[in-house]
Amino acid sequence: MDGSRQQEHASSATVPLVSPVAQLAYVFSEYSTTTGNAMSTKINAQARAHEALGGRTYVLVSDRRQHDYPDGTLVPYASSRSTRREWFTDLERRVDAVCGVAVGRRPLVARFHREALDAVPADAEALVVYNYAGAVTDRLVRRFRGKVVLHLGNDVFRSWRPAEIRRVIARTHATVTVSEYLAGTIVERLGHRPDNLHVLRNGVDSESFRPVPREPGAPVTILSVGNVVPHKGVHHLIAAAHVLARRTRDFRIHVVGSAGLRPAEGLSDHEQELRRAAAPLGDLVRFTPFVGRRSLPAVYGEADVFAMPVEWQEPAGQVVTEAMASGLPVVSARSGGIPEYLGPDGVYVDPRDTARFADALHALVTCPSERVSRGQALRARAESLTWERNVNELMRLLAD
Repeated sequence: MDGSRQQEHASSATVPLVSPVAQLAYVFSEYSTTTGNAMSTKINAQARAHEALGGRTYVLVSDRRQHDYPDGTLVPYASSRSTRREWFTDLERRVDAVCGVAVGRRPLVARFHREALDAVPADAEALVVYNYAGAVTDRLVRRFRGKVVLHLGNDVFRSWRPAEIRRVIARTHATVTVSEYLAGTIVERLGHRPDNLHVLRNGVDSESFRPVPREPGAPVTILSVGNVVPHKGVHHLIAAAHVLARRTRDFRIHVVGSAGLRPAEGLSDHEQELRRAAAPLGDLVRFTPFVGRRSLPAVYGEADVFAMPVEWQEPAGQVVTEAMASGLPVVSARSGGIPEYLGPDGVYVDPRDTARFADALHALVTCPSERVSRGQALRARAESLTWERNVNELMRLLAD
């Protein structure tokens, strides 16, 4: 064990351990390596770190799904909801938004989560609810005697009035966000920062995701991983590749992912359009559909550069930390919370500026020493983003 890990484990002995902790992600999500659901990945990593400290993590899971993550104690719940409606619909969101404005509560999302929340074991000392703030109701607080944590990985309060936000946060022992950027969106809406609003940055598995020696002289592989949907910006990467190809052919683009969070039959309209746009580039661009969690480290290990050309304000970006841990230089939009993770060692571009995006990629393709130095710096940053640290910080918040 290296010195930093020894110090981390030594300091963890002074952290009061809260146990058991119950974790609830999306009601019908798989707790599985076969999904791209970032919440399930995060819960598994936290459960492993929590149990390594001597704690116990309950993971609330639907009995309609298959679950293969090995960490945590699974607590299945049944649902009376129709199997044809195993999602929270757009109509329900709209109705809840109206109710939120009119009466200050969101009954449909509360009902959507009720059976899962009723399954929380009685001995749980804390409950972590991911993203679905409307599930944190007065009823939940009255029934659950432990401490409630609202864990936010997205801007879930977009349609909420300040008074409604204040009430939900007041029901929690702690509301945590994955970045200061995301916390700032809440502060901006409220006009002040609640005392129980905290930033709890994501960790990354730096043992599974690690640098892999590359073959000298091989074309430089520029990797993109994630949902292949318009706001993820892969079309900007394809556009930049056309410009880059006029300056060098010593590169390959590898786009990994599908429109959804699991393997799917067929391609979305957007995926088909991307393939048409890339066709003139021939073998310079390759598309690989959804890849399961166990195969992802090898995907990063075959790359030299990571591209994150997102159009939206990405709160954190799990793939960013995985690329960092894999020792890859990252070319990214200066978006949302991403700069908090990359710091000064990221290469920032406006992906809509095709020429400058291509310039940034060209600089890394043609300069191996720049790729190595930036990759090493980002790997060092990733090594400090451990899940052990993440859980220790959560334990401190719960102990307050």
